[in-house]
Amino acid sequence: MQIKYTTDAFASLAQLVNFIESKNTAGAGMRWLAKYERFLISSLVDARRKPLCNNATFKKLNLRCIYFNEWLIAFSINENFVLIEALLHKSRIAD
Repeated sequence: MQIKYTTDAFASLAQLVNFIESKNTAGAGMRWLAKYERFLISSLVDARRKPLCNNATFKKLNLRCIYFNEWLIAFSINENFVLIEALLHKSRIAD
């Protein structure tokens, strides 16, 4: 299944990769991104089986959530693709 991003989710991802790169050795951001992408590909194979988010707002929007390390990934499922709608640090989310 193809993975797409909303503009806001993609901007969050880009900012995160740039932050990791700026605080670590050269190439750290791209290494983190590669791990993130491998996680998404393996985790979203059975995306329809993932539960709705615990967060009340995301649940009302019928979003499903998974966690990658400290990061919440909220997504919706469309006919031919998964849409990543939010990428937020777990400290910013109240379940």
